[in-house]
Amino acid sequence: MKKCLIQRIEWLYMITKEEIYKKAFEEKKKALKEKNARRDMMLAAAYSAQPRFRDIDRELSSIGAKAAIEALSGGNVTELKRRSEALANEKKALLDKYGVKDIEYDCSVCNDTGYVNGKICGCVKKLASFLITEELSHEMPIGRSRFDNFDLKYYPDKDGADGNPRRRMTAVLKACREYALKFDPANSPNLLFMGNTGLGKTHLTLAVAAEIIDKGFIPVYGAAENLFSLIEKEKFSGENRGAYDAMIKSDLLIIDDLGAEMATSFTKSALYNLINTRLLSGRPTIINTNLTMKEIEARYTARISSRLIGNFEAYKFIGADIRQQKALEKIGK
Repeated sequence: MKKCLIQRIEWLYMITKEEIYKKAFEEKKKALKEKNARRDMMLAAAYSAQPRFRDIDRELSSIGAKAAIEALSGGNVTELKRRSEALANEKKALLDKYGVKDIEYDCSVCNDTGYVNGKICGCVKKLASFLITEELSHEMPIGRSRFDNFDLKYYPDKDGADGNPRRRMTAVLKACREYALKFDPANSPNLLFMGNTGLGKTHLTLAVAAEIIDKGFIPVYGAAENLFSLIEKEKFSGENRGAYDAMIKSDLLIIDDLGAEMATSFTKSALYNLINTRLLSGRPTIINTNLTMKEIEARYTARISSRLIGNFEAYKFIGADIRQQKALEKIGK
């Protein structure tokens, strides 16, 4: 699964909150335009088939002008109103006869405009969440990596050198659920998931991402190797413009598989800048790694490890490789 993520994550720099909301508004605008066009086509066909529509429209227009004059002169418009209502009812009956219905809006709150009293309607936020989930699902198993299918049966309920895997991972799962439930891009803490490969770090990280997307937040998720590659190409060749900015400003930055990339002076600098800049701006970051803290300090720098120790809540994943366990289950079948 990690290899798949590494190969396919290059699209991520394009995913920003502004762009996903712009896409959501464009989709709503397009859908509303299509609904109006369908009704206009049916209305035109009805007018073509029934001349009475135009007679009614002309009479209603005439009544409107007469009513305005009467109202200005203090005259009685009761009879004009009665006649206007009768014509309106006749027109509605004809429209029903020819199958011309009022537009059925997907959202009755904003009538598919996307705004309510100058504010973005909840339907747009819901659509934006759907779009970002759809984008992510093309590149990673976000639909298959949810809290509900994180199976604790693969973690032995017995004490070992690192503790009891079942109890440890039950606590980690609970912490991740609470993190997603209470997520706030201005106040949520940074998380550091550590442990050997195949223990569920990516699964729980994707589950967190899926939950906050459902709440309308936009994360940026990528393998460390690809994140650093995007930054390098943007800096030196002008490719992937906006990649670094998207990582810095996203509601949540998720760096997966830290340590799998080739360690160079540039990657060390890029990692430090990402971590430090987001710390200074108060934006949360989640990092997954197979490395221990000593290995992180040896591989990168003391500046990086000190920030991880001092500013990240660390969770150590323990147990046996779940992918291997599932593979053995299939063989056994």
